[in-house]
Amino acid sequence: MNSMGKYKLVVAEAGLRAAALALLSDNDLPVRDLDETKTLFACLSNGDVIGTGGLERFRDCALLRSISIKKDLQKKGLGKFIVGEVEKLAGQTGINCLYLLTTTAGDFFTKIGYETIDREAVPLEIKNTTEFSSICPSSATVMRKILS
Repeated sequence: MNSMGKYKLVVAEAGLRAAALALLSDNDLPVRDLDETKTLFACLSNGDVIGTGGLERFRDCALLRSISIKKDLQKKGLGKFIVGEVEKLAGQTGINCLYLLTTTAGDFFTKIGYETIDREAVPLEIKNTTEFSSICPSSATVMRKILS
């Protein structure tokens, strides 16, 4: 568990998973392929799920997924907090590079160190994910951040 101020990021197990999935749906983010093989995190404030993040791991890289914030709490730094915490956890488990797809948040991710890359530059494991191959449109921006 990692915390900063009144917020903490935890793995969304059991009781938290349903609330995290509901928040993703509220933010129009895909949930249909978020099975138990993907790590879903919940950002908590006073025990309430106010944000989410996720990782789909492959060897030394991962697909960053499911970054969402309750609508009334957006634009207050929580997205940066969640991504930073997920990056720390990823780095601690041997992941040195994160990839993501976005249709709306490219500017946000650029500000926190992600670079736009060509779809062809993505490792095969990432290309073969459901998110990359069918959930996100081919027009989605592909981004990468080297962690180490």
